[in-house]
Amino acid sequence: MEVGIDIVSLERIEVLYSRYGVRFLEKILLPEEVALCLQKPQIVASVAGRFAAKEAIVKALGSGFAQGVHWKSFAILNDAAGRPYVKVIDDECLPPSSVVKLSISHDRHSAVAVAIIE
Repeated sequence: MEVGIDIVSLERIEVLYSRYGVRFLEKILLPEEVALCLQKPQIVASVAGRFAAKEAIVKALGSGFAQGVHWKSFAILNDAAGRPYVKVIDDECLPPSSVVKLSISHDRHSAVAVAIIE
């Protein structure tokens, strides 16, 4: 079992989103994720949560964004109950039998995510 955690400032994401708009989102998120974020009343918090989740996953992997792992190697989506889950896009970034568990939270100032890979 491997664990990763990340926290990101909402202000940091707000600055990037204000400056680059959807281009910023498209750089770090897959189209399905962008669409989900743009539907949320708090777009920045939603983006920040996914950003933190992706960072937490690569920390749990131990590779960071290197060795073939990219922002778009996986998507952070939500099930019918709103729980986050990982959709693997690039099978080489995670062993096929891996299970990734995520928890994402945010407040007015930051978003945090924890990833557990079993």
